[in-house]
Amino acid sequence: MSADNLHSWLRSVDTCEVLEVHIMRFVRSMNSERFLIASLESAGNRDPILNRLARSQDKIGWRRFMEGMISKEFCRYP
Repeated sequence: MSADNLHSWLRSVDTCEVLEVHIMRFVRSMNSERFLIASLESAGNRDPILNRLARSQDKIGWRRFMEGMISKEFCRYP
């Protein structure tokens, strides 16, 4: 699946816009950027729930994310 296809799919299933932005930035970084950095640099985000999600996903890593292993924190994001 290409990044563009993923982006289209995220929109089609009504993904939270904040998550959509951060997910796409992380995916397009191609492992050159941690999820936490992607979330902090997008509008200077200070959301503690998103920061916890980002730290958790960073422990899992980009490659595992791309293989479908995502943090449980995604389920807790409003």
